[in-house]
Amino acid sequence: MVSPPALLALLALSWATWGAGTGTVVVQAPAQVSGLLNGSLLLPCHLQPLEPNAQVTQVTWMRQDSEGGLHKVAVRHPTRGPSLAEPERIRFASADLLDASLRVSELRAEDQANYSCQFATFPMGSGIAWTWLRVLAKPWNTAEAQEVPLRPSTREPVPVARCSSKGGRPPAKVTWSPFLNGSANSTVEPGPLPGTYTVNSFFTLVPSSQADGRNVTCRVEHESQEEPAVLLVTLAVPYPPEVTISGYDDNWYVGQDEVTLNCEARSNPEPTDFAWNTTTGPLPSFAVAQGTQLLISTNQAINMTFICRVTNALGTSQKEQTILVKDPEGSRLSPGAIIGIVVATIAFVILIVAGILYFKLHRGRGESPPLGHTPTCLP
Repeated sequence: MVSPPALLALLALSWATWGAGTGTVVVQAPAQVSGLLNGSLLLPCHLQPLEPNAQVTQVTWMRQDSEGGLHKVAVRHPTRGPSLAEPERIRFASADLLDASLRVSELRAEDQANYSCQFATFPMGSGIAWTWLRVLAKPWNTAEAQEVPLRPSTREPVPVARCSSKGGRPPAKVTWSPFLNGSANSTVEPGPLPGTYTVNSFFTLVPSSQADGRNVTCRVEHESQEEPAVLLVTLAVPYPPEVTISGYDDNWYVGQDEVTLNCEARSNPEPTDFAWNTTTGPLPSFAVAQGTQLLISTNQAINMTFICRVTNALGTSQKEQTILVKDPEGSRLSPGAIIGIVVATIAFVILIVAGILYFKLHRGRGESPPLGHTPTCLP
């Protein structure tokens, strides 16, 4: 008798061969076979040809339960024929006495066990082989976005997507990508059929605009599937408005054509209200709000900060924009200033000329004899 842990060490072998009695009775069976729940499979078992004058006296199949107990499954006698524990779903696949393979149909979860196939012969003795039968169930996989409650942001993670692998055996492995700074929480519970399992995996993250509309992938791995199931989910994540103001280029001036500030907002759900005012109170007469736009008349110099407030079901956000409307006339010089600059320039030039003349005069006195002096001529 071989326990399941000991049998697992033989899984690398495609066939297990055991002998008993004189050592010349060789029984061959695979170390492991797998079948799908409610399906059918073949439990192979063959006896190598016997020596002349040897004969098979009986074939016996036994099932070992989780506690090590043995239960008879099928017996075949050369003259009395087969005796089956469940003839409605278990039978010998061949009438050949050297082929004891069993055909098992309507597989159940409890069929998963360690099975022994034993040949008794005369006069050579007996031989036995063990096979581990695995019962698999292919899961049904689905994935969908989760509806996130509309409530003020608490910066707490919430489930935004769910992936379910229902009715698998053993439980499926479920993973998510990319993580988007989120995390996955999985639970395993009994499946719809006995011996099956349902895995529910929830992808959670802190709601933000960066996550809304992004795609995440649920990957389900199960040995009954030829390749992993890949399920795409588009996230719908609510978040309060994110506001920006455009239109001001820092080059507005008095007399310019009417200028406009534009209030733009990203949010989920969509904004329900746009409101304009200033840091000092209501809008002045030269500024008119039209929904997301603020029309500003430039018939005077302006230095003011405007505010756009945007509201959706989650709350209100705002953005400020300071504008400066310059007066081109104010940048021109007055007549008095121009006269002052001219006078200062003339005075500066006179000082420069006077200095030059003074320097030359003193230099000329140092190089020439005094006036009225007659030079003496030597013989």
